[in-house]
Amino acid sequence: MIRHCFFLVFILFFIPGLALAGDRPAKEIAGAESGMIVEHKDQPIAVDVSTIMSLPEVLSRVSGKRIVYVGEYHDRFSNHAVELEVIKDLHRKNKKIAIGMEMFQRPFQKVLDEYITGTIDERAMLKGTEYFKRWGFDYNLYRQIMTYAREEKIPVIALNIRTEIIDKVSKGGIASLSEEEKKETPPQMDLSDEDYKRRLREIFEHHSGFKEKNFDFFYQSQILWDESMSQSIDDFLKSRPDFQKDCRVVVIAGSGHLSFGSGIPKRTFRRSGLAYTIILNDIDIEKNIADYLIYPEPIEGVTTPKIMVALNDVQGKLTITDFPEGSISEKAGMKEGDVILSIDDVPVNSIDDIRIELLYKKKGDLVKVKVLRKRFLLGDTEKEFDFVL
Repeated sequence: MIRHCFFLVFILFFIPGLALAGDRPAKEIAGAESGMIVEHKDQPIAVDVSTIMSLPEVLSRVSGKRIVYVGEYHDRFSNHAVELEVIKDLHRKNKKIAIGMEMFQRPFQKVLDEYITGTIDERAMLKGTEYFKRWGFDYNLYRQIMTYAREEKIPVIALNIRTEIIDKVSKGGIASLSEEEKKETPPQMDLSDEDYKRRLREIFEHHSGFKEKNFDFFYQSQILWDESMSQSIDDFLKSRPDFQKDCRVVVIAGSGHLSFGSGIPKRTFRRSGLAYTIILNDIDIEKNIADYLIYPEPIEGVTTPKIMVALNDVQGKLTITDFPEGSISEKAGMKEGDVILSIDDVPVNSIDDIRIELLYKKKGDLVKVKVLRKRFLLGDTEKEFDFVL
């Protein structure tokens, strides 16, 4: 279970010779026996510690905003605990609330709707949204948020555009999209934010192999990503007259899409004119980066166990290609080339199927895996292996 324990702390350390995050390198102007003298372009950041407040105090200030953006590190349970607390607090104050999530893609909105209304269960939702194929992070990170939304019948908005479109634009630009693919893109694309472009260029140039890639295409893909999520929020509000007047939308996304308002927030404001606030988790202090910065206590959440195999998924045939060091599957007797057929007698035809089955297991459980093993002379044979996760 996730423990809800939060600390909001703003601390500034000054370390001689170390530039603050986001600063340009200091310029050397002279040397001296007592040390190096440098000229700083920007003044050091200072924080008024008397303004530090608790999460409930922050929530009391943001409850009047129509859209509350909460930025996260995707793999931190503590960040998702903050998100859930924001959702619960706003929901207590106003039942007319929706949750926008970067983790789900627009073509699968109907599946999310069916899950929230109780038409399908969690397994069917994960399968139907292709969650593990398209997002990949352990679903336990978001499970409590999704469960609460289902229990309270809170709409969940699939914000993201299809991965295939973003990938195609990042390689060949907007012009590379087919006419059918362009129909999935938003009608408005604002590429004029030069500060955002500069920050994205810095990110781009820190990735290995960036010299072989085209920054303009990368930039177009990022803007398309942001504009699509913004369009999803606006589409939801316009399609739900009951939500237009006094609803609240909590938007959950990676902090890079929210920082300085450049990604999703300003673009949604351009479309709707609705007041918003930005809350970021675990982010370095920078001027105007957000309205509130939250520093939650780290949490060790429940994680999904693994069978520790590398798989090649070709047309429903899951072939083992490798084992990581210390693999429990290899120790149990599985071999490269084995094709996984089932887990605890449940047939699996994709990596998604395996991850969904393992989601309902816990460390220490006994699991039975059936494989098809090819033999050169004696013909293929099925084998079963039992081992503890």
